[in-house]
Amino acid sequence: LARLVASAPEDAIAAVAQRLDDAGATVCDAAELMRILRRAKQEASLLIALADLGGVWDAVEVTRALTRFADAAVGCALRFLLLEADAAGKLALPSRDAPEDGCGLVILALGKHGAGELNYSSDVDLVVLFDPDAPALPPDSAAQALYVRLTKGIVKLLQERTEDGYVLRVDLRLRPDPGSTQIAISLPAAATYYETLGQNWERAAFIKARAVAGDKRIGEAFLKELAPFIW
Repeated sequence: LARLVASAPEDAIAAVAQRLDDAGATVCDAAELMRILRRAKQEASLLIALADLGGVWDAVEVTRALTRFADAAVGCALRFLLLEADAAGKLALPSRDAPEDGCGLVILALGKHGAGELNYSSDVDLVVLFDPDAPALPPDSAAQALYVRLTKGIVKLLQERTEDGYVLRVDLRLRPDPGSTQIAISLPAAATYYETLGQNWERAAFIKARAVAGDKRIGEAFLKELAPFIW
């Protein structure tokens, strides 16, 4: 508490996010990363609640800070898993210093998360897409199986309850046809779905879509391609 109130809340939440960025790149043990993520959640929650109750931040600033933490947590989990997959030879990342670049996977946030409007009890609505021709994929690799495993790993790191609690509840049901598709979907398959079978509620939901983790360039290109579909 003393450390948090010793600086402006904007600086304190930025420091929490930076620690998560660093942890995703340096921590080598999943259990340790889960502890770091959950204790960062506790610190961010205390900080944001103090700024909220004390009238330092208004509602917009509070929801923006909650969203910033969620972005950092999702990015931390994915970065850890990408580097782990690279070390195991499952991926051949172009750069371990920037593992997201060229990794072939992007995480889109929809709903309140995508709009920067998370509240204290919100889950995060994520859509996970991958490029089946990504340069990071080794020859003859099963792209979908690999990216599905990464997605399951993200959910475990963020959602599993431990003695330190949990970080975020993850909802993957806003992806195309969730009853019959894998939790990670190829970009071509997703584009075909939205062009041919997309529902009106999906046209509305994607107004709030935002690339939050992974190779954001392919996510932004996908959203640009999808623009005629989005209301």
